[in-house]
Amino acid sequence: MKKWKSLFLILAAVNVIILAGIFILIFLPGGQKEPSRPTPSEYQLNVTSTKESLAAFINTYLAKESSPDLDYQIEIDDEFHIVGAIRAFSSTVDARVSFRPTVEKNGDVVLDVTRFSIGKLNVPISMVLNYMDQFYDLPDFVHVRSDAKEIQVRLSEMPLKNGMYVKAKDIDLEKDQIEFVYYQPAQTDS
Repeated sequence: MKKWKSLFLILAAVNVIILAGIFILIFLPGGQKEPSRPTPSEYQLNVTSTKESLAAFINTYLAKESSPDLDYQIEIDDEFHIVGAIRAFSSTVDARVSFRPTVEKNGDVVLDVTRFSIGKLNVPISMVLNYMDQFYDLPDFVHVRSDAKEIQVRLSEMPLKNGMYVKAKDIDLEKDQIEFVYYQPAQTDS
């Protein structure tokens, strides 16, 4: 009888081990991996503005970043205008430059100069742009091309913090639709 009793206990132990193994296998995670989600290399924020808001934004930026010797501001209607004063012959004379903006494929902005006036006198555009390029301390991302009568605003070169950069998407002054995209690199876990 002892033999039967020990065989019964062995059989019960084997059953308990098999049941425990089955429960363990049921509750262990499966061998299938979750599909990995691609990590974006950067994030973007689309910004839509009006002429009035953009002019205020640019004027605030210029007030902080420009040389204190320059006295000018941006006005926007159907064109961009830089309105300011120039020192000439020990006096200050009003000056105005008008531009038509276009957006390049890379998101930079080209400002085609349509008019330059000092007081009431219209001045040859290429001569004035050449003068501006030589004697004004413009931000590094603003490039004057006097031969083409344009100013390139290379937004891709505009210094922003943390690797951020901006691109123009659309500038339609007649419809008062101005769109930019801000890009920020994704944070990497290191």
